[in-house]
Amino acid sequence: MFSSYRLQDFMLYPNIAFKLAMVQPFRWSGTLDVDVNQQTTTRCGGLMESLLMKVWFVFGAVNLIYQNIGMLTYLLLPQLSEIFDDVEMVAKISETCGIMGLTMVAMCKMFVLFSHRERITLLLEELDEIFPREHEQLATVALYRVHHFAQSSQRLMRRTTKFFIFAFCFYNSLPIGEILYELLSPDQEIKYRYQSNTWYPWQTKDNAKTWWNFITSYVCQVQSSLTGVGFIMAGEFMLCFFITQMQMHFDYLTNALSSLDAGSVGANEQLKYLIIYHTKLLRYSKEINEIFNISFLVNFITSSIAICMMACSMVMLSMAHTFKYSVGLLSFLVFTFFICYNGEQFTEASDAIMPSAFYNNWYEGDSAYRRMILFFIMRSTEPNVLRAYKFTTVSMPTFMAILKISYQLFTFLQAMD
Repeated sequence: MFSSYRLQDFMLYPNIAFKLAMVQPFRWSGTLDVDVNQQTTTRCGGLMESLLMKVWFVFGAVNLIYQNIGMLTYLLLPQLSEIFDDVEMVAKISETCGIMGLTMVAMCKMFVLFSHRERITLLLEELDEIFPREHEQLATVALYRVHHFAQSSQRLMRRTTKFFIFAFCFYNSLPIGEILYELLSPDQEIKYRYQSNTWYPWQTKDNAKTWWNFITSYVCQVQSSLTGVGFIMAGEFMLCFFITQMQMHFDYLTNALSSLDAGSVGANEQLKYLIIYHTKLLRYSKEINEIFNISFLVNFITSSIAICMMACSMVMLSMAHTFKYSVGLLSFLVFTFFICYNGEQFTEASDAIMPSAFYNNWYEGDSAYRRMILFFIMRSTEPNVLRAYKFTTVSMPTFMAILKISYQLFTFLQAMD
């Protein structure tokens, strides 16, 4: 069962996310055989496809970055925003801040994946080197639960993918549904509202409510949201990929220590190997934390504020806005839970190593074995956790704290209203 899995098989859903964002997936030496097979196709067609991907990516990335500027501009231009009183002003600010939270998270994921691309590729190479293979000893292979972790991670990413695809389709279909309702209703004025209140350079007071402006702005925001969803999924799934690999290797260490007989011949050499193995995993854990810690911090800060702001928009604006921002609210809850859940799983897998070493029959080993196992136990007692840039841990208690802060901000704004 395990021989059918390779490291690149765990990259199924991250690669789907990269395709949505129109970005080339990560490649390492283990994927060279796939690249060789792909190079047998027509070279001209491949170059044309690569060029179209780059153009489409640039178009989406520019729209994603510009959307923050456009929303602030729309909010500050009274001739476009049509704000008449303080209540509408607070509602518009809540609406703008909620959507900007999503775009900021997406831009942060894009920055992390591009700025740390070499480090991520190198880490993939090192994980591929220690990935269990069928040519290794059968006793060693049996201690790995590759199938279990592959299935659990793919199940989690598959459900998350379905949600984000649904959220993308639902969010971008609402303006079409609203304009169809206004067209079919004789007493309704056509307002030409698109996904978010964003100002574009071609908009003026005269053409703000025209078909040409609506279609152009709608297409720009569709591509912006597609790129944003793609990068949010890519960042989340790359984190899930790394956490799954660390879980699998920590689980192997736990099983190997439990099955290690201190009184057997060669026990000292086996323990030395496990200590070196554990040292590698600690270094990989530190590298993963350094790659994603800024992303964790941005996610937690924006989630705390945006969840509150989107809840305010749902309460203060129309029913149509309630449906639209309910999807945004759920999106923040889902990917924040996704991060915290993976962080919790990572910590639990690491914490399981120390009890397995302590309850090993180390008392039957010689003095050298006892000194090594003591060193191993002392190092395993240190908490191995992911952190949001040294501010807080990535765990389920942090997720609950974010929800608590968001609710407190929401009740504060409601009280002020």
